[in-house]
Parts: sequence; C-alpha cells; structure tokens
Amino acid sequence: MCMLVLGLTGWIAKHSLGQQAEPSSDSTVGTTLDGAFPNDWYVRDGEGLESLRNLEGKPATELAIAQWKGEATTLAQLKGKIVVLDFWATWCGPCMAAIPKNVAFVEKYKDKGVALIGIHDAKGGWDTVDQVISEKGINYPVALDATKEDQGETTKAYALKFWPTYFIIDRDGIVRGAGIKPNKIEEAVLKLMDSNTGATNSVAASTSAAFPDRWFLGGEKRPKSLQNVVGKPTPKLSLADWIGNALEKDNWDQRVRVVQFVRPELTASIDQLAKVQAVSERFTKQGVVFLAVCDSRATVDRMKAVAEEKRIDIPIAMDQPSENAAQGIGATGNSMGIKFAPNTIVIDRTGTLRAAGLKPEFLDKVLNQLLAEVIPIQESATEAEIFEEAATRPKPASDNSESAKPEPKPEPKPS
Repeated sequence: MCMLVLGLTGWIAKHSLGQQAEPSSDSTVGTTLDGAFPNDWYVRDGEGLESLRNLEGKPATELAIAQWKGEATTLAQLKGKIVVLDFWATWCGPCMAAIPKNVAFVEKYKDKGVALIGIHDAKGGWDTVDQVISEKGINYPVALDATKEDQGETTKAYALKFWPTYFIIDRDGIVRGAGIKPNKIEEAVLKLMDSNTGATNSVAASTSAAFPDRWFLGGEKRPKSLQNVVGKPTPKLSLADWIGNALEKDNWDQRVRVVQFVRPELTASIDQLAKVQAVSERFTKQGVVFLAVCDSRATVDRMKAVAEEKRIDIPIAMDQPSENAAQGIGATGNSMGIKFAPNTIVIDRTGTLRAAGLKPEFLDKVLNQLLAEVIPIQESATEAEIFEEAATRPKPASDNSESAKPEPKPEPKPS
C-alpha cells in the first residue's frame, strides 16, 4: 500500500485571509498513532489541530478531483509509495513561495518510491495555474479539488483548516500525521522510509517500496545503473563453475534472496563477503537464500582459496564472461547493473530486484522487511527459467565446446 504525505508547502491559516476552510462533519476520533512524530513537528506544536489529528490512524480518503494538470492518478494507484499531496492555491503566498522546495523534493525522491501531488483550492485561483506551473517548473501532477455543496470535496474530507497543509499517510493507506510543518516533511518521510511501520503486505506494493538512500553505497549519488534495476524482474543468471555445492532450483524459487558479487583480489570485497556470511548464518534458517557470484576475470583457484581461508559456506559460482570483457565483472553482473565488486543485491519472493548496492550493515533490516511481506505462493515458470540455466549448468568440458555457446537472451517477464 502506499505511504502518503499530504503536503503543506509553507503554512498559513486561511482564516487570516478571511477564507477559512470548512470543517469536516466527521468528528469520529481515529486511532491516533502516539509518538509517530514529535509534537514540535506539527503546526502550532499540535495545539488546536484536533479535527486534523482525528484523521490519524484512519484510512486516507480517496481524492475527489475535477481536473488534472499532468498525469492523473489516484491513491489506489499510488499504493506502495510515499506520496506527498500539497493542499495549495495560487492566491496563497506561502504556498507559492514553497513550490521550489516541492520541485527539489520531487527531483530528489521521484525514483525512490515517493511522489507528490498538488491539490488546488476549489474556490479560486485555478485560472492562473497553467502560468504558475510554467513559471515555477512544477514537476508533479496538480489537481483541482472537486466542488460539492459549494465547497471543496477533498478539502472537507481532510478537515482542512490551513493553506497549505501537510498530511502523512503510510504504505497501508493510514494517515500517520496531519498538520506537519513544511520544514519537517522530508524528515518525516525519511522516518517512515527508515521504519517497517506501515509496510504493506501486498505484492504490488512490495515491488515499489523503497529503502533510504543512506542504506546504499554512494547514497543518493550511487550509480544510475544500480538505481534503474530496482523494482524490475531479476534477469537470468549466467553462471559457470560452482565452488562447492551448486544451488538447486527448489532452493531458489519464491525465496528472499541475497546475491553477493565478489572479487577475490580485493580485501574490501572479501571483508564484505565475510559480513554477508555472518548475516547468512542468522537468516538461512528463515528461508533466505544466499549466493556469491565471483568476478569472471578472477580464477576459480583464487576464489576457492579465499573461501577456504575465510570459511565461507555460501554457495559460490563464477560469473560468465560478458561478450565485451571490458564492460564489467561478467554477464550476470552486467545484467544487474553491477560495474564493480563488492556489491550486494537483494531479491524478493516474487523475483523482483529490490535493492542494489546495499551496505551490508543494513542487510538485516531489508531482509526483515521482505520476510514480513505476505506473498501468495504460486508456481512461476519465469522463476524456474531464471535459475535453471545456472543451477543445472554442467562444468565446461576440456575442449570448452559447451561453454563457448552464447548465453540465451532472457525472455521478458510476462505482464
């Protein structure tokens, strides 16, 4: 499901302009999530925000929209993401002043499971919205609130009292914060991203949920090749010699999987492999599968010696050389955006690549989150194909006639 943040791009009490938003007729108190965010993160430190705070702990109401500028969407379609909704208007000075911050926020988090939508006041100011979008370079969808009984329908549903106003809703679609200060939105989003609270159990959402930048080598500046593979089906493994016992397909399908890319000549790479080995000792009994893939430019003997010295019992396979040896560490590495080792990849039970370039110290957190997701157990032909090519590959004959055959190209995963 989605984490939704309804954004307030710099707050102002609408009644100060003589235009207070109408209160919601729903006075039912929600299940407040005590301590989700500190009181000083709220406008007025939370004082006088009872009608807003009553929404906390309740499912977020679907948006009622009259017109869209940009791509139309719904909360249902955005499940599994953190979504920032900014209740704003062109007549609102603080709203206009905060738009550049919105733009920068979207640019920073758009590829990390975060989206932002601006919900414009239904009563006035929409006639200049095109000009504002152009002049401010707005890079997120903007929507006109629908009018019902002479007031904004979405505005009423969210008991809006200030323009602009922020709400925060988790991945299960539950309101987590209502009336958050604009300068605390990013911090609140990061707090929700950094926790398992509100993590969805749905398959669709699980493929979209992102992990914090700081959990990855290079943070937000990590290579695009690693960022671009996240959320996509795992490509077919192109492996050659096994060191020790080969993994069987039955021990791979529909499991949470960790693939550690390693280069035995590098101390940092071996140290990281040892850390992953330690994690495997805790999670293998929970059904997590671990696999090490050795740089194709290394030798089997060198990798075997390191494994024996460090007492690595994770199954290890040599990567197949890529068609152009200068392009990276091997065919499997290249298909996953890996240009260097060490590198840690995590795959969920659906076969979706969920993390690339993960720091080993955060591997426990990622695995715990993925293990908590409920995935329907189904037979998957694509999963079988992904692993069967590697797991049953015989060792090359002495004349290398078999290993010389080109690796079949992966079939696209059916939609």
